[in-house]
Amino acid sequence: MSTPDDDAPPPPGLDRRLLARLWSVLRPHRRQLSIGIALLLAGRACDWVGPLLIERAIDGPLAGGTAAREGLFAGAAARALWMLAAAYLGAALLGALVRYLQAVVLTRLGQATTADVRRDLFGHLLRLPLAWFDKKPVGELVTRMTADVENLVELFSTGAAALLLDPLWIVAVLATLFALDWRLGALTLAGLPLFLLASIRFRQKARAAYRDTRRAIARNAAFLQESIAGVRVTQLFVQQERMQARAAQAAGTLRDAWQVTVHQFALFFAGVDWLALLVRALLFAAGAIWVADGSLSPGALVRAWICLGFLFEPLRELAERWNVLQSALVATERIARILDEPIERGGTLAPPARGAIEFDSVRFAYGDGPTVLHDVSFRVEPGQLVAFVGATGAGKSTLMNVLLRCYPPVAGTVRVDGIDAQALTLHALRSGIGVVPQDVFLFADSILENVRLFDASIDEAAVRRACVAVGADRFIDRLPQGLATPLAERGHNLSAGERQLLAFARALVRDPRVLILDEATSSVDTQTERQLQVALERLLDGRTALVIAHRLSTIRKADRIVVLHHGRIRESGTHAELLAQGGIYARLHALHHSA
Repeated sequence: MSTPDDDAPPPPGLDRRLLARLWSVLRPHRRQLSIGIALLLAGRACDWVGPLLIERAIDGPLAGGTAAREGLFAGAAARALWMLAAAYLGAALLGALVRYLQAVVLTRLGQATTADVRRDLFGHLLRLPLAWFDKKPVGELVTRMTADVENLVELFSTGAAALLLDPLWIVAVLATLFALDWRLGALTLAGLPLFLLASIRFRQKARAAYRDTRRAIARNAAFLQESIAGVRVTQLFVQQERMQARAAQAAGTLRDAWQVTVHQFALFFAGVDWLALLVRALLFAAGAIWVADGSLSPGALVRAWICLGFLFEPLRELAERWNVLQSALVATERIARILDEPIERGGTLAPPARGAIEFDSVRFAYGDGPTVLHDVSFRVEPGQLVAFVGATGAGKSTLMNVLLRCYPPVAGTVRVDGIDAQALTLHALRSGIGVVPQDVFLFADSILENVRLFDASIDEAAVRRACVAVGADRFIDRLPQGLATPLAERGHNLSAGERQLLAFARALVRDPRVLILDEATSSVDTQTERQLQVALERLLDGRTALVIAHRLSTIRKADRIVVLHHGRIRESGTHAELLAQGGIYARLHALHHSA
């Protein structure tokens, strides 16, 4: 389900390229990030005030029981104590307000940046060559657009600012401990290498575990998407138990990947908590001795004790911060692979609106596979109807894919109105060609939007004229909401013939000079085919048409019929001429009428 790149080992340490990617996403919102960092600093400052006030209260009004002897509501000590308490309350309230503003600013930052990523990623996907999608399961791409992008939200909402400030906060706490008493600072500093070793060990395991988890999530999503789309086949062939077993296997792989990740974090949390308790115990024991001999004040010891919590909090949260960063880096890595894929680029020219098509010695193969088209040459004059027939796998649909530049030819040239198709802009090439496929894809939206494909420049009147021209108005007018009728996913609330008529209207409403009909009537019954033939005649009137024919009865009136066999043109002529030759077409015709 994955490409070889997906299975590549994660690069060691912090990948500067990926960090640069993350910064490129944040850069347009750096003002908002700066405000968030400023608010985070203000919140830290409010936290800093509390231990200082407690120290002053213990070593001041509360020292020696002064406030107790004077009473809580009289005397200088009591007044000083109440002032300190009011200041503590004020700092706490201000800290709460600052944290609220910080949460609002950084959450908006996270949503704004990830909205940018979603927009850019989806826009890039829309511009990738169609051949690229042949190698990518839809479920995996949906995971990139959803789960992987969501992994960036938390980083941009809280993690990014905290990761920038936590090292400074740790240094500030250590400086405070040294300022209170160098022995407190030295004792705390002596325990930090253990935290560092634990963090390095954790870092070595975390990213690989997260990468495996994200890969398992993508594969599971791809499996579920494919399985749900194919549930009809599963039920009709009574394969529910086997599919359930495959689902259980995919879910088990995902479970195992998550368990490895959870195990790594559980070990790190437990280790950090144990080391923090060890340092606290040592500091408390040593501090009590120093208070007893008078070399350290009780207030300073309490302040140091509280500051240790400030120190261990970011150290303990390093696991969560690293969790967020690693998850974001892995997501960025996977998203970057898509964004680094070269988009489909066209030339700079636009063809005149005549509709001449020419293949000149075109050879084509899918990737490293066998050659599918062998030196194919033909010309279609403007307004001609040329049909292509042949057995399955003869190369008929491949011809059309090469014409539309879904795939580039290995050799030879495709010309539109005398211009090399590679030199044309993709918009000019494809907007001048209307395609009616065998398998019509309809969106879960109204009939109106499915015909005009969300192009507001095509008004409802134009859509209705196209529907009338191909005869689709007969069933549309019977629907309660007419053109506004919503369709089910892939148009399953319409018949095959009705879906095909909408495909005809979709092609006609853009008034293309060239039409490609890829077995457009092969999946409908004979009665529906007669209705579609009437629509086809209106659709083809005055246009160049390339028709891939499954039913030979539909192409008798073609100006020319091209017979393909194993990727080569074996015969070419009118219906009568080919029958007279008694070759491949004549045999196909005989088989068709004997069926």
